[in-house]
Amino acid sequence: MLTRSCYAARLDAFAASLGGSDVAPAGVSSATKERLSVYRNNVRLNRIAALTDAFVNVVQLVGEAYFHTLARAYVDRTPATSANLHEEGAELPAFIRHFEPAADLPYLGDVADVDWRLHRAYFADDADAVDGARLAELGPERFAAASLRLMPSVALARSSLWPIADILRMHSGGDPARLDAGGQSVLIWREAFSVRWQALEAAEAQAVGALMAGATIEAALADTGADANSLLAQLFGRRLVHAIEVPHHETHI
Repeated sequence: MLTRSCYAARLDAFAASLGGSDVAPAGVSSATKERLSVYRNNVRLNRIAALTDAFVNVVQLVGEAYFHTLARAYVDRTPATSANLHEEGAELPAFIRHFEPAADLPYLGDVADVDWRLHRAYFADDADAVDGARLAELGPERFAAASLRLMPSVALARSSLWPIADILRMHSGGDPARLDAGGQSVLIWREAFSVRWQALEAAEAQAVGALMAGATIEAALADTGADANSLLAQLFGRRLVHAIEVPHHETHI
């Protein structure tokens, strides 16, 4: 009798063989071994198609033919970690940064990072935003000492060197991006079924990053010099705050 652990091991071996192994897994006869190449090719093509759909701005920058070559190299060297193709590509930005044929496109990895965050924002879990009226329950001191938990779709993309916001605008019909414009940051979130983004000033991006890391509102704003009224109006006005965590184990709002 095939035990559960043996069955799981056989499934793992079969999955590994689809990733490119030339060794047929246990249970596959020599007569059917060659047919595995058909499944391997289908797996490869499906992963490449998923990457093409997820990294739309990278595709626009380099073209489909170039991207497919890049994606194939990534797929061949990076085993899949999930059966969900929507989770395909988490390591692609880092891969691009070390992909020698892309060495003359040093901004491409940062653009891929933006694409990945846009992609994951679309598939993020739903959650309820804080009711703005409940903020009245907090006085100024308790609010300043609290920290914010942002919605699951919220992400922050930052580039120290490249104008990632200008590149997004360019691909939405804006003016051509100038690569010498310097580093930029982008706040990303989902509204209903659409993913939105907004360019942030350096201080705003630093403050959002601090808030996402768990800093108190007071510390995040004081340490970065961000405009408190403007930034908080953006976060609460766009309903990007899922919870307010107050100190001393008080109830979340």
